[in-house]
Amino acid sequence: MKPNILFITIDSLRFDRVFGSEHTSKTPNVDFLIKNGTNFSQTISTSDATGLSIGSIFSGCFPFQTGITHFDYNETIPMFHDILKKNNYFLASTVPDVSFFLKLTSKYDKNYSYVYDKRENWLHLDGGIGEEIIQQLIFLKEKSPWFYYIHLMDLHSPFKLPSEFNSSKFGLTSYDRMISYIDTWLGKFFEQVNFDETIIILSADHGDFIPTHDLKYHGSKNLHNFLRKCKKLFPKLEPLGVKLFTKIKSLVENQKVEKLKNELSSKDLRTLGTRGNTYLFDELLLIPLIISGKNIPKSKNILNMVRQVDIFPTILDLLKIPPSLENIHGQSLCPLLNNEEFKEITAYIETGSRNPKKKGKLIGVRTSEFKYLKSRNLDEHDLMLYDLQNDPNEEKNISNQNLTICKKMERLLSNLQKESPSIIKHDLSKKEEREIKEELKKLGYI
Repeated sequence: MKPNILFITIDSLRFDRVFGSEHTSKTPNVDFLIKNGTNFSQTISTSDATGLSIGSIFSGCFPFQTGITHFDYNETIPMFHDILKKNNYFLASTVPDVSFFLKLTSKYDKNYSYVYDKRENWLHLDGGIGEEIIQQLIFLKEKSPWFYYIHLMDLHSPFKLPSEFNSSKFGLTSYDRMISYIDTWLGKFFEQVNFDETIIILSADHGDFIPTHDLKYHGSKNLHNFLRKCKKLFPKLEPLGVKLFTKIKSLVENQKVEKLKNELSSKDLRTLGTRGNTYLFDELLLIPLIISGKNIPKSKNILNMVRQVDIFPTILDLLKIPPSLENIHGQSLCPLLNNEEFKEITAYIETGSRNPKKKGKLIGVRTSEFKYLKSRNLDEHDLMLYDLQNDPNEEKNISNQNLTICKKMERLLSNLQKESPSIIKHDLSKKEEREIKEELKKLGYI
């Protein structure tokens, strides 16, 4: 019997907050996975946006090949879970009820999509989602072999930290304390899993900034309530109210940033930034990847750079299932598990966008030595090159002094794109645009 597969992604989970010197959370269950499995300590996310990242995991391809974004799911692209289904795996999922995840899991045998709305109350793990996952795991014991995909949103900002975890003993920041809380639920899930019959993968879609200062507009609740009343009285004015709310919130936050510019270091200052902007620091890209369970080497820490697109080729290799997908970017990581020769392959990276009609501002490539970024609009004066060996915090852009390295990195980027078949894009319909607007509201972006 082939092993079961439990695949968990935690939205916005940074690698350095579950492993290494920056780790202040209490994570005995993540630690258990690492002790009983293999930890990849240099795993690079494709993007700082969920749809781009998760799409690359399940397709094994970078976004410029598939066209998959959070707002435009390309249903013609073959997915690795299709191969699992053809090999008699029972597919199950627990994901948020946003269109990207609903489309991703539409062919699964059993789905639970939980209500996710950041602007209202939602269930969280403690409010029912955790118990539902436990029930799913109990149900799956009769369905071997199974593949169960879980995507958790509890760490996605702004989050609601349970009061009993709001203590320094669970971490230095609210973000770290939330990880401690999530870890307690991971322990409950693992109690229902037979590690001798299951491969467990724990990862994330992307990382995030952890602010050192509070930029929130604390008058937002009163303003939001006022606008809600106006909506009932004057429904046609709702779009104007949303724009007003967003504008005021943005102005207040920008004013706070300006005041802090003279007080904070460049590294602290950038923690106040947002994803989908004009930077792709490793805080946004370096994610955990832990593989544990049946036939996985124990207490192994791999330093080689690997990529999200490598996850599913590795799973299929572990299962001895031929990948049968052509022109993918991912490669199996099993040679690293087996102490065999392994060739590093360049990681493609790009910023996400909150505008469904536009792509992210930056594209680039990353190796274990350098990170190269440029404007998608090909502005030669907008290049970034970071020496990751000597400047791991990416504080000095050395592109002007290292044009030869820039040209080499540009060739790597160009070759990646040239070697990939083009895709056919379609324009969004009016209905799709309305649905996307509602999605953005649910996610708290407008």
